[in-house]
Amino acid sequence: MENNIEKTGNWFVEQLSLYQNANNDNVSVKRNFIVRVSEFELIVSYLLRKKSQDPLQHELLLGRRGSGKSTLLRRIQIEIEENTTLNEKYIAVNLAEEQAGIYRLSDLWYEVLKEIAVQTNKTVELQAFSTFKNNQEYARYLYGEIHKILVEKQRKAVLLLDNLDRIIENFDDDGHLLRETLLNYNDLQIIGGSTRMDEHFWQYDKPFYEFFRRHRLEGLTFEEIHQLLNQWSKALDLPQLKDYALKNKGKIEALRILTDGLPRTLQFFIKIFLKNSTLTGFDHIKQTMDLASPLYQERLNSLTAPQRKIVLEMAFIWEACSTKQLIDVCRMEGKLISSFMKQLNSFGIVETLQTNTKNHLYRLSERFFNMWLIVTQGNPDQKRKARYLTIFLETWYDANEIQEMAITHSQNLKGKKMGYDQAVVLTKAISQSKYIGVNDRDMLLDLTYQLSDCQPEKGDLPVMFGKLEDKIHILKEQGRYEQALKIVEDIENEEDGAKFSIKGFLFDALGNEKEAEKNYLLAINKGDINSLFNLALLYEDQKKEKKAEKYYLLAIKKGVINAINNLGFLYQKQRKFTEAEKYYFQAIDKGHNLALKNLALLYFLENIKKQKALKYISQSNKLGSDSKSLFFQVIIEVWNGIFENIDSRVREFIKSCDKDVTAGVLQYLLFLEQTHLVQSLFEDQSLGQELRDKYQLLYYATLILNNKTENNLLLRIPPDVMPTVEKIVAEVKEKQAFYAEG
Repeated sequence: MENNIEKTGNWFVEQLSLYQNANNDNVSVKRNFIVRVSEFELIVSYLLRKKSQDPLQHELLLGRRGSGKSTLLRRIQIEIEENTTLNEKYIAVNLAEEQAGIYRLSDLWYEVLKEIAVQTNKTVELQAFSTFKNNQEYARYLYGEIHKILVEKQRKAVLLLDNLDRIIENFDDDGHLLRETLLNYNDLQIIGGSTRMDEHFWQYDKPFYEFFRRHRLEGLTFEEIHQLLNQWSKALDLPQLKDYALKNKGKIEALRILTDGLPRTLQFFIKIFLKNSTLTGFDHIKQTMDLASPLYQERLNSLTAPQRKIVLEMAFIWEACSTKQLIDVCRMEGKLISSFMKQLNSFGIVETLQTNTKNHLYRLSERFFNMWLIVTQGNPDQKRKARYLTIFLETWYDANEIQEMAITHSQNLKGKKMGYDQAVVLTKAISQSKYIGVNDRDMLLDLTYQLSDCQPEKGDLPVMFGKLEDKIHILKEQGRYEQALKIVEDIENEEDGAKFSIKGFLFDALGNEKEAEKNYLLAINKGDINSLFNLALLYEDQKKEKKAEKYYLLAIKKGVINAINNLGFLYQKQRKFTEAEKYYFQAIDKGHNLALKNLALLYFLENIKKQKALKYISQSNKLGSDSKSLFFQVIIEVWNGIFENIDSRVREFIKSCDKDVTAGVLQYLLFLEQTHLVQSLFEDQSLGQELRDKYQLLYYATLILNNKTENNLLLRIPPDVMPTVEKIVAEVKEKQAFYAEG
């Protein structure tokens, strides 16, 4: 009998550990070397080009713990050993296991000499240490022996040293001797890894000032995370990780940006995901940080009390900050803070940002550590800010981007701009996204199938919704509602509400009225027409006569009208604007107020027929209004060049509206070039603080759009969110240009 092992988070960590240990063999390392490829290719190409008399270029890999330095060094070692051209020129020496005992230069040369002797089958008889005057004389002697072997073999050595900063900081005067040796002998090149830019590498009076070419290993890109998850999916037989990043871009981007995007952090995330795949982005990040707590708590406890105070206050400020800011919040003297800051910088906990004055800025070097401090050590208000930022990022990267991606992909499929093999990966990811409807799902699948000359492989693509619907119908006819529900639950698409409509019917049939009502309402909110009538029937069965009457009036008396309006909205989402306008007019002719608002918004979004849009939104609000419709009237008035009481009206909206409407207010005002008004809202005495807390990245973007970048704004903005800020700025400028054409 087959043993079914539950693949939990702990199972993943254990298997990944075994998997990565297995990667010690060269074939596995090469096959699974996915990230840090550009740095690898750059360094290897340099080694290949170098001629025997050319000076050697020493390399420094800078990256936080878990960023892939050790793996990159290992991959370079394998390339030197297996590439015939490189192997004829170089001997790779990787001292990853021997570094703990190296605290003098002679220790380093002793280990290098042993390894080179082994690789060249050379027997070396060394003089006793006691025969030398001092340690430096012994170090010179050892390197002389290394040099003899390299000259004899007509090769150079490439020394791969992880944690190079820890080795060099112990050298004292040996550092100058190491530099002297490397300058006088052209037969050994160092490629080192370091977690920090130690003063030995940048301070002009230190021995290695500008001696190394630096390669900073930044956080993983979204594409690299996508590749890594797919690799783990294949290697560990975890199908739920396949294309997970493409289907959950918002969640992955929020995780990547707020947790440094390190491979090690990603392992924590997957452990949590396998335990509970329904968590929101913020909850995922919070639990990811819980797993990292022992490491970070130890780091925090190792600091003195004043150092810990400075680190915590820097984390709560979140932006890069000045010494003056820390004086105020830490309530310490400036000289004392400067002294502690130097210590924290030497520990690699704080990094310094040079400005054009003597007043530099400082921030915590590891952004994941910064967010961990906020989430675990912050007060409720500070934790709320972290949640707001996560929600903003997840929303920013999800629905709109997936829907735009679906439109672009369908156009490429229709134009046959790609082959089946290329199309199938993206089609599979998009067609299973919750942000598209079932009709869009089947359209993408059908267009992709048309690219294949033969029967596609089973499992290449998900089953079309139409076929799933047929199966569900058969099960319903047979009364097998539980089995039908299992099929429905596997349907990812939620945008048009079809999934919720079917679930509502099945729960209703099973007698679960609470779940039936919940799903009917979800379907109705997504525009599903059939659920109006079904919900009315449910309320009648429950003897809720007023609610039943409400939905009967909608689904019977106004059913056709509502359906016409909903059809117009559906066409609008599908970007079929001529059809959308046609059906909105039909609904308006039948007295449908919502269609007036929808048509006005259609014109606004397409930047056409400004005066008609204002006419229709005004008519709609006279017949009945809510906060959203009143807000849209203000936006359309601004679009038409009408600014009557704009400041006070917008402020009143923000005071009374929910967060979704507020976000729309700020966004559309920026699109219509009301950047100074938006900045005044962010800096308003009564509204500003809450707005900045909830929409910090929009605030940064607004300042940049208004050229308010004094006080080193661009340096103060944390690097983890700067790409998102730049995307917001770019989108606003694009929309401003779009609306300027009207």
